[in-house]
Amino acid sequence: MVSPPTLDGLLAWLDAAPNRERTGNFAGLHTQAMGRVLAHLPTPPAPVTIAGTKGKGSTLHLIEAGLAALGRSTTAFTSPHVRSVAERWRLDGREATPEDLQDAQATAMAAEVAAGCPLSWFERSLALAVILASRRPSAVFLAEVGIGGRQDAVNALDAGIAVVTHLSHDHRDVLGPTLDHIAHQKLGIARAGYPLVIAPQSPEAAAAINRRLSAGDADGALIMDVGRGPALDLGLPGDHQQDNAATALAVLTLLAPGADLGPVKAAWRDLHLPARCQRVHHRGRSLLVDGAHNGPSIAATLQVAHQDFSQGFTLLLALARDKEVEEILATLPAGLGVVRCGYASPRARQEADWPPEARAWPWYATVAEALAAVPGPLCITGSFYLAAEALATLESP
Repeated sequence: MVSPPTLDGLLAWLDAAPNRERTGNFAGLHTQAMGRVLAHLPTPPAPVTIAGTKGKGSTLHLIEAGLAALGRSTTAFTSPHVRSVAERWRLDGREATPEDLQDAQATAMAAEVAAGCPLSWFERSLALAVILASRRPSAVFLAEVGIGGRQDAVNALDAGIAVVTHLSHDHRDVLGPTLDHIAHQKLGIARAGYPLVIAPQSPEAAAAINRRLSAGDADGALIMDVGRGPALDLGLPGDHQQDNAATALAVLTLLAPGADLGPVKAAWRDLHLPARCQRVHHRGRSLLVDGAHNGPSIAATLQVAHQDFSQGFTLLLALARDKEVEEILATLPAGLGVVRCGYASPRARQEADWPPEARAWPWYATVAEALAAVPGPLCITGSFYLAAEALATLESP
């Protein structure tokens, strides 16, 4: 009997390439390598390309669930993953199977060799998504940008619809020091003559986007500014998800003009996503697990935690070394109980890497140690890798 394919070979191939997500080294991003390999791959449908500092993954999932409710097929590419690498590639909402990925891997490997251009871990994963999408030309291709936009590998594809979600400070060492620099990078995914959907923004981010549009960024794109409408009944917790849902609705009106969106709103009432303010009940205690990793995102997560845990909670915080720790610490309310921990990534901030004002908080070397030592309700946030490790620990026997 022949054994069914597994993800082991795929992971070995991906892990043989440089992985910026693991190292945190995002310097020198460009689209040239991906562009050269794309010339040797089958052509996918023009994607809905989603960039933004926060909310892009949730927005993609909302669009995906909305299209499913309308009877439309989808191919989705997103990152990072929480439990399994296969989460990054979805066909009609289900994870791609090892059979799907093994077949696509052979095509991607041949294209990389033919182009004579080695790809990174993320670029190889995108190549797989392109192949899967090309095999389903009638399905809507949803592609989430990895970092920034203008120089991200996903931008080697010409977007049929470009989406910019919430902008705030993150990766300023790569994208630039101000919101204007960040807006310039995000708006780079737009294409002249095609829609550009801009999510509701903070006043500061909206001003930065408008300055960049006036300077010629996204010139010729058909701009749709999304307003804040009536609150929707969402399975995803948090007021911040209302803006993501409004943005997703705007995209759906472009993809399915004239469609009755009632089934979409009904589907969203039951939508839950891992590590997006995920409520977990474990052995008699309640936890809120979220992958937020910058100041505004963590503030939104804490708002949900305060609503969920009216009698109080402890924040379990872990961060990557390249995240803006000072801005994050400034969002934490006075009097909040905080503990810190490490997690299994070379990017993880270790005990001595924290600013002096945070070093009085208890430290645990691992997530498992922190979960065992800290009683009562917990809000766990600061990194998707922290969230993934926490969920795996909680689910272990």
